[in-house]
Amino acid sequence: MKRTQKMVLAIITTIGIGAMASSYATGIGMESKDGCVMPDNITANANQVDNHLAQLKKDLSIGSKQDAAWAAFAKTIKQQKTEMMSAMQERMQQSSSAQSTQHAPDWISERTQLMKQRLAGMETVAAAMKQLYAVLTSQQKEILDAHFGQNMPMQF
Repeated sequence: MKRTQKMVLAIITTIGIGAMASSYATGIGMESKDGCVMPDNITANANQVDNHLAQLKKDLSIGSKQDAAWAAFAKTIKQQKTEMMSAMQERMQQSSSAQSTQHAPDWISERTQLMKQRLAGMETVAAAMKQLYAVLTSQQKEILDAHFGQNMPMQF
């Protein structure tokens, strides 16, 4: 019994850390409602994405030959941010009625599915990042590496 409890606790902790890391990595403002962490200002976050992308493009000094790769990257970032925020809003709407009657296995299953969706989104961003990275100069790569480095979270 104790082993099962430890495994469940480990799973819940992992999911919680993953959710916090993904929200931190995407730079969204969050607030807690009924134990569910949700975006506190959807419009401001959409504007933040545009502002961060504009600043990064300026910092990288994207040239005309790099515009197509940049546009694809920026489109992917915006799309993933929008999808993530929509999923979170939907979850918030569903959680108020379902949370009190939801059984533990269903709760874990739901959160596992949400994390899988987030992982798929990050893989999409990674692919777009690789395409952009391939057309950058050495100096631009250094700037991008510093922006997305281990000590600095992704600000989208």
